[in-house]
Amino acid sequence: MDNQKTRQHKFVEKFPVVAAILMAIFWMLLFEIIEVIINFGIHMVISGYDVATGPVGLFAGAAITLVLYKWWFRPEFEGMLKGDLPLGFLLGLIELGYVLISYAPNLIDGSFSIKPLTLTILFVSLTAGIKEEVVFRGVIISTLMRQWKDRNLFRQAALVSGIVFGLIHAANIFAGADPLQTLFQVIGSVSVGFIFAAVYLRNGSILPCMFYHALHDIIAIACESNVSENGIMSARAFWWGDVFNLAMAAVMAAAAFWLLRDAKTEQIREIWNRKWKLAAVPAEAAAPETGK
Repeated sequence: MDNQKTRQHKFVEKFPVVAAILMAIFWMLLFEIIEVIINFGIHMVISGYDVATGPVGLFAGAAITLVLYKWWFRPEFEGMLKGDLPLGFLLGLIELGYVLISYAPNLIDGSFSIKPLTLTILFVSLTAGIKEEVVFRGVIISTLMRQWKDRNLFRQAALVSGIVFGLIHAANIFAGADPLQTLFQVIGSVSVGFIFAAVYLRNGSILPCMFYHALHDIIAIACESNVSENGIMSARAFWWGDVFNLAMAAVMAAAAFWLLRDAKTEQIREIWNRKWKLAAVPAEAAAPETGK
């Protein structure tokens, strides 16, 4: 580590899970505030610029959030973007395969259809891919791995990230989503969260997760007849395809933990010891709330 003064993070060290979740909430709010301020500023100059869907605020919000998070943990943290990108994009193909296979029931019964690809679909998908990966993979897993990188608790980090990511989708009910379909979405999102967590843990960069997350949402919104362009799911009759997708979610969760199998422990530890340039925290000083 360099000679810069190291900031103290005693709460993170003592309560890593609580700290990671609270930081995810904080950085999500900060991201959105930055996005709105920048888009509104541009709108004041260019009246035709849409405050709600302007892309400049999204990209600026992501960049500023990434820089501020790295700055907050200076000089310990390498950042969320550096990593083994070829490996990350290769592992991400597993998640893409999951998305494509999930439409097999629609193809079999002839109900498969594709909406026109609109700017709204692209923006909603890109926003989710960037913002949610920064927060639910970048912030949560990075914060947890600061304390857990030398303690073989990377699978627990994936669990926390995936469960929080899945549960946050329950908020779609308040936007008018159907409760049953939202439940299915929560379950599927947990498994997707596990996969993206595994990809981030294995390669060290959130860029592949952003790419496949955005692509996932483009496909899901465009190919689901009961999903609006804004990603809100309406009611539909329960059918065998729902059972198939629940089974696929379980398979993907298993695949995620296969990616984090014991044989990859040293590789993961090497990545995260590089990303976090600080000595390991003694187990008695930072025992995770979930237990070992």
